[in-house]
Amino acid sequence: MLSSVLGAAFALLTFGYLTRTLSKEAFGIFAIYQVIYTTFGMLRNGLVGKPLIKFMVEADDAKSRDEVLGSSWLFALIASTIFAIPIGLGMYGWYQYNGSEEFLIYAIFIPIQTFGSIPNNMAQWRLNSDMRFDRLIVLNLSVQIVHFAGVCWAYFNGGDIWTIMILTIGANMVPSLISLFLGWGGFRQLRFATKQRLKSLFAYGRYTMGTLIGGTLLRGSDDFLIRIFLGPEAVAVYQIPNRLVNLIDIPLRALVSFSFPSLAKTNRSGDKEAFQKEFEAATSFAFVLLLPMALGTFIFADYLVVLLGGEKYADSAILLRIFSVFMAFTALDRYAGVGLDVLNRPQINMRKVIMMLLVNVIGDIIMLYFFESLTWVAAVSIITFGVGTFLGFFYMRDYVPVRIFFWLKLGFVQLRNFVKKPVRK
Repeated sequence: MLSSVLGAAFALLTFGYLTRTLSKEAFGIFAIYQVIYTTFGMLRNGLVGKPLIKFMVEADDAKSRDEVLGSSWLFALIASTIFAIPIGLGMYGWYQYNGSEEFLIYAIFIPIQTFGSIPNNMAQWRLNSDMRFDRLIVLNLSVQIVHFAGVCWAYFNGGDIWTIMILTIGANMVPSLISLFLGWGGFRQLRFATKQRLKSLFAYGRYTMGTLIGGTLLRGSDDFLIRIFLGPEAVAVYQIPNRLVNLIDIPLRALVSFSFPSLAKTNRSGDKEAFQKEFEAATSFAFVLLLPMALGTFIFADYLVVLLGGEKYADSAILLRIFSVFMAFTALDRYAGVGLDVLNRPQINMRKVIMMLLVNVIGDIIMLYFFESLTWVAAVSIITFGVGTFLGFFYMRDYVPVRIFFWLKLGFVQLRNFVKKPVRK
């Protein structure tokens, strides 16, 4: 939580300076770049990261852990090559065809960041499985602090989109260098990679990859469709409230990263009652934690968008208020997905996310075609996450019954205890 909150603070400051450094068009290009890279980052996390954490937690001895880690390294290198090379060549070919600088940026920087981030990703996943969140703080904050310093320099010295891209790549190299130097990513275990482990990683990871890539496309589909129908400036306007929602979502991602290995251990014991108890405790705490955040976002939306993006983005406050509605119950959707993955039902979780993606894309196309309105695009998100929450708990009903009022009560009790404990100390 500490790592996520501090990282969010630096990300918020960095984002604010970015919007003021770049023009709307340049910022829209940067936003699309981030969507493309984040999409692959989620793909790699699902294909390699989720299986690595799960199998590392379940490994019986040091040899098995070395095999899992080494095979994951090989798997990450293979997956990155398959993605980065074709994308880079394709973007460069499109640049040669129409001469747009936007596609040259994608062609150059996507492959560089893809391979440069592998050591950091491996270290993040390994430390997550070991629950070494103290070291994760170092990796997460190093990239945020360096990126913030670089963007501040660009702001005061008149940097353009190329300057921002170089600074972004440089900042993302820092945690990779730290993890390689300190050995946190387990690069030396690459020699223990086995064909059998690769098969097991792929067998599980193909579904979690589908889930995470679907989730990333779910968030990125709005940007792509808005870019097609309304242009880069509309993407920039939509990004302001979207980034604020992502910042609010950071505590939830921190809780999920802690809960996943813990729930996997509990499920491995075979005690169904213990799993239900721990799952409900984690879900209710996250649910109640996000409720006041969503309410505060709704109330202070006008001030938040101006604080982040400046007066030119003041009209996007209505979008942030709409986003805050589905943020109130997004913890339920997220934990339903975690539960399905832990219970060895990743294929069902993938179906749930694909259904959400279809609802979102079809709804966006209808709203953009007939109304050309960002407000209606944001409203579709409420329906999308409502469908995801319903499907998630429908598929988990044999393990965890839906008890909303009980979860509210349990969540408030846990939140009160969470606050009281450090106060007593």
